[in-house]
Amino acid sequence: MIWLVAALALVALAALGSGFVGKRARRRDAPVVARELGARLVAATQAFADAAPWLPAAAPGAPATAAAIEAALISRELHRALEIAESALASSVDPDRDAAARIWLAWALCASAQPRAALDQLAKAGPSDHGLAVYLAARAAHLHFEHGHGAVGAVPPLITTGDLAVVTLGRGSGGAAWLAGATDVQLSAAQVQAAIAEHREVTARCLSGALDALGRAPGFADAAYLAARLAVKAGLLGHAGALFEALSARMIGRPDGDAFERDRKDLADPTRAVAAAKEKPLEKGHRSRSLRVLK
Repeated sequence: MIWLVAALALVALAALGSGFVGKRARRRDAPVVARELGARLVAATQAFADAAPWLPAAAPGAPATAAAIEAALISRELHRALEIAESALASSVDPDRDAAARIWLAWALCASAQPRAALDQLAKAGPSDHGLAVYLAARAAHLHFEHGHGAVGAVPPLITTGDLAVVTLGRGSGGAAWLAGATDVQLSAAQVQAAIAEHREVTARCLSGALDALGRAPGFADAAYLAARLAVKAGLLGHAGALFEALSARMIGRPDGDAFERDRKDLADPTRAVAAAKEKPLEKGHRSRSLRVLK
């Protein structure tokens, strides 16, 4: 746990100060997210523990193909899940207005590590307050952000190279280490602040979305798992640990069960995860509006 605190401490600062680079931040006790999210995490954890499991395929408004898509996802037949979801949308009487079909296609796309395509489907589906849609909007947005910073897979490691890059830049050195072929990168205090602010904003927004999904479907394990992972990245380690514990019995036999067990081990002792995140630099330098060297 000490390693994780050290790795994420700088990310969890709310105020960095204009002279952050090369200096010690004056306020190290400020959380990365609004304090209300900590209280919401506590309430969501208790509600999740008390609620019966929520299955999207059994929820009102689920399309006829929902059970087949869910079954394919559970059995890890990702190509099959995509085929069913894509066929359902293609055969819809009115594809342009079939929001449910697009939402379920977005789920299959997220599970297949295609968050950009999932976000496109959710945008075409239009606004929705359904628990599954709210969860997918948060999951796809954060996964897209992580992929843009070098992570891969549908459930990247709990501590990614991008997370450590932000911490490294926050210390005022080592930015070049996260870009293949880079030898020296000089960053201004404004660039460092922008990078950490982006990380903070995306984490807080997606965590709020995951909690919104749990508010609509308190027993939704997928939303709870996403919230637990984001709580770690937000520096809310105690809250994250409690939610991981509440999830443990419900993750057995799930397609993301292996990732969950990996994350539990990394939360208890992040030494391996931190080392793994340092092993390989980003293969290409994506660019972002806020920090050119990171994305």
